[in-house]
Amino acid sequence: MADFKHIFWSVLLGGAVFGGVHATPGHAADDEQALMARGAYLATAGDCVACHTRPGGKPFAGGLEIATPKGAVISTNITPDPQNGIGAYTLEDFEKALRRGLRKDGAYLYPVMPYVSYAGLTDQDVKALYTWFMHGVQPVAEKAPETQMGFPGNIRMSMMAWNMLAESEKPETGDSATYDKLRRGHYLATALEHCGTCHTPRNFMLVEQQDQYLAGSQLNGWFAPNITPSNTGGIGDWSEDDLVAYLKTGHAKGRSQAAGPMGEAVEHSTSHLTDEDLHALAAFIKQVPAHDDDMEHQARDSFGKALQEPDIRSGVVHQVGDLYEMGGAELYDANCAACHGANGAGTTDQYVPSLYTNSVVGSGRPDNLIMTILEGVNRTTPSGHASMPSFGSHSDVQRLSDEEIARLVNYLTIRFGSGDHQVNAEQVAAMRQPRPAPAPAPASASAPVPAPATAAPATVASPPAVPASGKEAAQPTPPEHP
Repeated sequence: MADFKHIFWSVLLGGAVFGGVHATPGHAADDEQALMARGAYLATAGDCVACHTRPGGKPFAGGLEIATPKGAVISTNITPDPQNGIGAYTLEDFEKALRRGLRKDGAYLYPVMPYVSYAGLTDQDVKALYTWFMHGVQPVAEKAPETQMGFPGNIRMSMMAWNMLAESEKPETGDSATYDKLRRGHYLATALEHCGTCHTPRNFMLVEQQDQYLAGSQLNGWFAPNITPSNTGGIGDWSEDDLVAYLKTGHAKGRSQAAGPMGEAVEHSTSHLTDEDLHALAAFIKQVPAHDDDMEHQARDSFGKALQEPDIRSGVVHQVGDLYEMGGAELYDANCAACHGANGAGTTDQYVPSLYTNSVVGSGRPDNLIMTILEGVNRTTPSGHASMPSFGSHSDVQRLSDEEIARLVNYLTIRFGSGDHQVNAEQVAAMRQPRPAPAPAPASASAPVPAPATAAPATVASPPAVPASGKEAAQPTPPEHP
């Protein structure tokens, strides 16, 4: 895999020494390889694979259904296939889609494609992305289904009014690889990783409220938490190293672990960034304006302790067919204690995390705890694989009813977390949205598939040059870095 950093410096030094000499074919090839490696890394940082790959589908071929408050949007094919993808796009066409939300035919993209964030990309990085998508991604001759939305969403021209209300990032200038730490972190957070797309609350027009940047927002059942430096509502008690560990592995010991959309972002994007970029991103997030939260009055990861209670189980043996109603403690003992321990401490190495000092259990909102029980955890990063079985409709271990999950959640938050949230079966039912059964990932799905003689692969999150965004993807293996 090409190492962008080494290529970049060799190209830079070569230019300094031979600046007055006409480029040779060899130098041109080196320049092209450097651009390809840079584009592959940027696509990974932009998390493009996540939204443009359906479960079990080919990388970047689209077809992922992305739920929005206005209806489902289906991500498009952004491979270089000329008929079904973006193979006929010029650099100018690509730039318009990526930064301005305009397709080649002039139609507006839906803003699930985070072009308001990608608008902040430099011209150099847009070119690198274009080069990689055109020459480093395998074309797929497969047309994604058309998005079918009801009025007024079916009138794409209505996006013009939305675009006037939305506040797009201003394009950065210069070489983004040479930015200082905080400027690089700002660039990663606001443009490439587009953190605000999920973590910033939106108004009734679904426009991000920039005065509440990263203060937390609902996300298709999950809640993208407040990640500002607030000591009560956000992650003010996290160090830069804590945040780097979380972004790199999906786990910050004694604080939190990534699941759902964030687990996918870690798996396909942030876990493949260089340590230098991760520290830049963390340093920037640590210094954004802090926003407190009316529902959070204590740091989410500061609640609870290990249970120190005797085993008071009755010893009565129940047959499998005995459908008696279990309370929260019994549900925990039957479904959770084998891994998390009777005292909730998890495993010694915290592969199975403790349930106390755990921001999911300590949150003032039970949303993410409910969703984790319903959907489980399945996250793979270069540091290893983390999993927890789901207990929802597609469970391989034990399907729990809405009432059972409500009792279990209330038990967990009372015993290990922020108190009794009085979750009821109706709340769980509302979050138990019909979702397709997980499809097995194709053999080639772990990062973008590189074409011969090219830096490979990608990410999971949004796409450059298309109208969609979602999460769940197969993905090919990313390059070392730019």
